[in-house]
Amino acid sequence: MTAPTIYVNLSYRHMKAEELDFLALQGLQPELYFSGEDIDSTAPEAFNALQAEFASRKFKPIWHAPFFDLNLGAHDPKIRAVSLDRLTWSIDLAKRFGADQIVIHPGFGPYVLGKNFSHWFDRARPALDTVIAHAEKAGLRIAFENIYDACPDDLAALIEPYPEKVAGVCFDTGHFNLFSQTAMKTWLERLGNRLFECHLHDNLGSEDDHIAVEDGTVKYGPLVSWLNAREPAKRPLLTLEMEQKTHVIKSVTRVKNWFAGPVETL
Repeated sequence: MTAPTIYVNLSYRHMKAEELDFLALQGLQPELYFSGEDIDSTAPEAFNALQAEFASRKFKPIWHAPFFDLNLGAHDPKIRAVSLDRLTWSIDLAKRFGADQIVIHPGFGPYVLGKNFSHWFDRARPALDTVIAHAEKAGLRIAFENIYDACPDDLAALIEPYPEKVAGVCFDTGHFNLFSQTAMKTWLERLGNRLFECHLHDNLGSEDDHIAVEDGTVKYGPLVSWLNAREPAKRPLLTLEMEQKTHVIKSVTRVKNWFAGPVETL
């Protein structure tokens, strides 16, 4: 079976001709990330130039929103307001670049998981409503990423009130390896068709190392089986999150090998 398109997360400081040529040569697509500082310091002309660079290489990017210090359910209303502003700006820029999907960190940390999640969600709900509506109008799907989550319950509760075609989850394998107390198979079965994207990277179980797929302690077997059991149109997008080119090259080969044999479809 033909392997799916593979994306690579690319921050603004790496959006140089050499990096873009590397992706094009490898047959990869970019997931673009602009930080809050990038948002404030980048001139409109620079965005125009980037659009031309991507068009010349026939890129069809997806997007990763800024996340440092942002929290849609923060106690401080000004932090909630800034978070909402950053995310709506990102959706607008993603639409301008032709993206149809954006990854967002919800902003809740380990101190709000479980019994405290409902309080965070109550504070976040007005901003979430706005973000979801803004993305839907722009023609983008939102994939909310697992960070400190021990299980899929809180993310499933976050997306449940919203349209299935707009709100889903980005399953990050590295974060899963560090923080999850629930089996990978349970995550995949619970999220099902609302799993819009997978961030693929590895670590040794103690730090968020972002090393090559299968170079660490992540056990990918359940994910590989789950992906191969699904029709291609129902699979999440697959995005590598690592900076070293050698790690990207190794990961691309290994991920493509996941789809090398015959498969059954659900």
